[in-house]
Amino acid sequence: MNVNRLGSALLTRPLTLVVLVFLLAASCGGDGDDSGGGEQAAVQRLVVGAGEDAYETEGAEANVGAYPVNVNIFEGLVRMDADYGIVPALATEWQFEAPNTWRFTLREGVTFHDGTPFDAEAVKYSFDRIAKAGGGTPGFDKNSTKIIDDFTVEVTPSFENRRMVEQLVHPENSIIAPGSNPGEEPIGTGPFKFSSYDRQEQIVVERNDDYWGEPPTLEQITFRFLPEPNARRLALEAGEVDLILDVPREAVADLEAKGFVTETSDVGAYEAIYNNISGQNGYTILQDPAVRQAIGYAIDRDALVEGVFEGLAAPEQTMIPSRLLDEENAGKIEGYAFDPEQAQQLLDDAGWTVGEDGIRVKDGQRLTLELINGFPSAQVHGAVPEFVQDQLKDVGIEVEIVKTPDSAAYEERLNSGEGDMWLEQGSQNDANPAFLPALLFWSEGLFGDIGYQPLFAPGGEFDPLIVDALASPDSGEVKSLVADAMHVLIDEEAVVLPLAGIYRINVMSDKVQGFEAQPSGLQVRYDEVSITGE
Repeated sequence: MNVNRLGSALLTRPLTLVVLVFLLAASCGGDGDDSGGGEQAAVQRLVVGAGEDAYETEGAEANVGAYPVNVNIFEGLVRMDADYGIVPALATEWQFEAPNTWRFTLREGVTFHDGTPFDAEAVKYSFDRIAKAGGGTPGFDKNSTKIIDDFTVEVTPSFENRRMVEQLVHPENSIIAPGSNPGEEPIGTGPFKFSSYDRQEQIVVERNDDYWGEPPTLEQITFRFLPEPNARRLALEAGEVDLILDVPREAVADLEAKGFVTETSDVGAYEAIYNNISGQNGYTILQDPAVRQAIGYAIDRDALVEGVFEGLAAPEQTMIPSRLLDEENAGKIEGYAFDPEQAQQLLDDAGWTVGEDGIRVKDGQRLTLELINGFPSAQVHGAVPEFVQDQLKDVGIEVEIVKTPDSAAYEERLNSGEGDMWLEQGSQNDANPAFLPALLFWSEGLFGDIGYQPLFAPGGEFDPLIVDALASPDSGEVKSLVADAMHVLIDEEAVVLPLAGIYRINVMSDKVQGFEAQPSGLQVRYDEVSITGE
């Protein structure tokens, strides 16, 4: 892969030239000179401590700068606000045309960072590229995108999909310059343009002075990849970064006491256990729904929220943010109250008897389950695995924790089907209420089989509810259908056991102004962020 590694030009200049420039600047008053000795304008450079560098760099799936760390190089036809509403971006208008087509009117006068004009050809190039990589959540295929004129396109998904506009907000569906490849040089239309990328170290972007909207105040942003949460915290305290994303909850009070500022979002993610119901490779215990339900009743979620999450989480059991469903529909999902007696009764009835060491046995087999910890990273979950381990031991279930070192190792384990319980912190990354259930648990999957379906897809009543939710034109009906599907997935099948609703926590120096947390970390924008003087 060829990447553009631009260093700081100033650092390569001879020292004498730097001194000369400084003296000339000092001797020239100008309109901006403060002869009264006031504060100088702050240097508008921001350093962000981000998580793991999980960019794809090869082929049609290359997404450097877009996902999972969105550095504001790219934009989509639409974007999502903090309330999961749809906001115009590179498209100014859109309308549905039966039976399954969307027509978009494109914004005029926009250029890519390399000077290429934005038009319908760029949309077709971008969506055709996604089609080659499998079609994405919208379900693009090679015939999906049709150019009507320079600033009008029609897009027809490969399946009946009335949720497509809600899905287009995901950065993976951004528009890139025709002929470009984000794995080589990311070229978009966003408020910041690509400067350099050092894999596993950092990505740097610079202000796009020709941005079609209001140009940013920040001149440069450096995103440093620091997968270990404590490393991000230490970097902030040492002044090496100005802002850290996804802060460990146990660190918040101490950082606030030291003068740092916390910015949190509404709930946009969840902590949950997925139960392997496939029986692959000898992992058969959780094929029994009674054992799955017993796990649900054995976990004290209030204690988890107040203890492990330091009170900085919500006791939601809807998996997706409950406000996406509205109160009536969210009420269809019962979840699991803490009831260890009920858990033990379920296990007793299923034939699991308590052994001498307190662990249950059945037909000579111990009730031992492997808990796989690793998505989006093992560090994100903190002490949750150990909490679950202790809780389940109290009802006679032995848990062995398997910590995967990175996302690649987690996916490898997932594809092999080796594990009983899988601990995940998933995020509602688009405005489609059916996004996560359809992506992970629908037998066909929005991306097809991505490794989750063989282990976790319940089939049965669940699948037609998701199909209908994707095809329904009525938003109220969609919410009702998704809630019904979640009731099947959580309450009846116990394939998913939600533990808590998660909101994003970001901590920054008090010099950082204008930063707004988003429920989906992918939607954070930096064009209104600035740095104040010392």
